[in-house]
Amino acid sequence: MKPVRPVSSDSRVDVPSESSIVKNFSLVLGGPFYALLRRLKLVEPAPNIRGRIAMLLILTWVPLACLSALEGVLFGHNVSLPLLYDFSIYGRFFLALPLIIIAEVVIDPKIRHVVTTFDESGLIGTAALARYHSALERISRLRDSGMAELLLLVFASLPIFMLDQEEWISQQFTTWHGNTSGGLSGAGYWFVFVSSPILRFLLLRWLWRYFVWSLLLFHVMKLDLNLTPAHPDLLGGLGFVLDAQRHFGILSAAIGSILAGQFGNSVAYFGDTLGSTKVPMIAFVLIAVFIVLCPLTLLSPKLSALRRAGLARYSQLARQLTKSFDAKWTQDGNGTRETILGSPDPSSVADLVSSYNVVRDLKIVPIDRKLVLQVAAEAAAPLAIVWLVATPAERIVANLIKMLF
Repeated sequence: MKPVRPVSSDSRVDVPSESSIVKNFSLVLGGPFYALLRRLKLVEPAPNIRGRIAMLLILTWVPLACLSALEGVLFGHNVSLPLLYDFSIYGRFFLALPLIIIAEVVIDPKIRHVVTTFDESGLIGTAALARYHSALERISRLRDSGMAELLLLVFASLPIFMLDQEEWISQQFTTWHGNTSGGLSGAGYWFVFVSSPILRFLLLRWLWRYFVWSLLLFHVMKLDLNLTPAHPDLLGGLGFVLDAQRHFGILSAAIGSILAGQFGNSVAYFGDTLGSTKVPMIAFVLIAVFIVLCPLTLLSPKLSALRRAGLARYSQLARQLTKSFDAKWTQDGNGTRETILGSPDPSSVADLVSSYNVVRDLKIVPIDRKLVLQVAAEAAAPLAIVWLVATPAERIVANLIKMLF
């Protein structure tokens, strides 16, 4: 983050301050947890994604492996489910955890671009810019809230895990996280009180920042925006917001990885059929698509009003232009008629018709099929791995041949 230059006493204080608010805005930077990472040198050189993923694996998975090895449950047949055969562990710490960290470099640059574009493109009028900067400042304080992160940490630290799952309570099915007396093993305690809370905190922290981002969109949509009804993006010039929003799909992939590991265990070790996972998988994908795309509906009131106003203006202009064109070229006037060949009049009418069609097709709900499919594919990708692994190869080949022929 670039330091803000001090402002001289004879300069306007508000201008550099507002400029720094826009340029330094981030969903990732800020807050007590990020300050801790900076003190530990874990974000240097920024963003140090590899270093942080390695550190988190050392805190979460490596102790599980070491403790399991000491207890003889890392692999082999001492228990029904050794650590290295547990699909849920891979889903959590080798897929979800890296994706949560990688999401920073995927999402944050797009959010910065949106914030800067609103400030510099003229979409927000000069009179409303002060309110926009004020909203950014309030959102930044909310993002950096120590109380919010403390509550997230407390909630993430609660020893919550699915006690009704057979792998945790069954006396017949032994696992790496249990012991002979029916309690938790050393690795089990580390998982419940260290590894799992770390993952939950990181995920909850992202969900909090997602809420903060949605709140910022809400505030921006309350401002007086200079939208263009005939803009070719069919969104009045707000297409760049959709481009940023779709990148939140990587968080759906992270959550999907956790679920995929659980489904893998259910099918491989607990007798569930692949078909029994179909409904919860589909439900998750639908919920993920809804959550990721729902904030875009905050744009709908502005787009609906823009479309109504745009159609009214362009209809009036079309009546005037087509009436003039009709009077000049299709009706006999005083007996003197120009040749239409080479005249710019037909081109003007065609351009107006094209612009009118753009206004007519302006999207009130800024969600299209491509966007839905992209987010759904990201959420479903980890779950698809379960189906591919659990489905016999000959069945996959047979289905492919059937589809082709």
